[in-house]
Amino acid sequence: MIKPWLFEFFHAVHDPARRDDPVAVQEQFEKYTDLWVDDEALGWEGIFFSEHHFGPGYSPSPNLVIANLAPRTSTLRLGVLGTVTPYATPWRVAEEFAMLDHMTGGRLEMGVVSGIPPEIGIVGISKDNAAQIHAETLDVLLAAMNKPLLSHHGERFVFDSLRITPSFLRSIPAVWTAATSPASARRAGTRGLKMCSGFSSVEDLKHVMDAYQQGARDAGKSTGPDQVAIRRVVSLVEDESELEQARDTAHEGIKEFFAFSMEALKLPDAPERPTEKDEVIYGTPDQVADEIIRQCTELNVGNFLTTFNVFDIDELRRQHELFGKYVAPRLREADLD
Repeated sequence: MIKPWLFEFFHAVHDPARRDDPVAVQEQFEKYTDLWVDDEALGWEGIFFSEHHFGPGYSPSPNLVIANLAPRTSTLRLGVLGTVTPYATPWRVAEEFAMLDHMTGGRLEMGVVSGIPPEIGIVGISKDNAAQIHAETLDVLLAAMNKPLLSHHGERFVFDSLRITPSFLRSIPAVWTAATSPASARRAGTRGLKMCSGFSSVEDLKHVMDAYQQGARDAGKSTGPDQVAIRRVVSLVEDESELEQARDTAHEGIKEFFAFSMEALKLPDAPERPTEKDEVIYGTPDQVADEIIRQCTELNVGNFLTTFNVFDIDELRRQHELFGKYVAPRLREADLD
């Protein structure tokens, strides 16, 4: 089985003339929230929200989105992939996740990441500092799941007998992270984290996935398809005659999103990131399902995270429905063996 997830980016109002209009922004919040609630009936496993600042979306605190969706849903798993640890303190990360664990009734998927270098760099956080904070935050978060009182003596944070309140609802909830290199993947496996990767081709990702599984095996941690995920951009059409449209829509969406992000981060002259082989999956529902199953089977990955670079909310809803109705059932029936 391949679990179908949404990797959602909460896009800002797309029209630049209305982007700062509070009425338009409020409408955007309402439309997206209704869309996510309706996703529960479409067979999605859950939704991962990501944390971003200063750019083309409304996602500075995914925890607030989850707290809002929790009482309006009952089966949809709600995740963060991830909380950017350099922006926070370890105890706050642990306590907020513990709160959400209770508020979702155990449907929370926790995720932490060290942050995107241009985004953290704009506020003066270096990549090395981010890595140190991230490692210590992970130490505290993992310990908080099993201990009522925590002590930590690190380079960034020092405290003794700190009580994390509330305690977690579940004794050993999963923690996700993102990794794109074999070295970072191995570290994730060694820690017993679940891992999501993406962007690169299937051929390159094999090295990442192998490193993760080897690290997990060496550390005596859980291994197998359910521990790992890949994230891809998907563009769906209902008829094969529209294949070129699907392809162009996906690539233009990536290009526009990148340009918007770089402008917001004051990097307007940043070179455009090339789209990697296998990064975009487009076509009819059957074609998309076939390609997802192919990639997940080759990588032995049991979780597929779908992102749609679609800015029109009505078209985005159509994409969610096509995937949920026609692609998700095939993924759940897939036999990775």
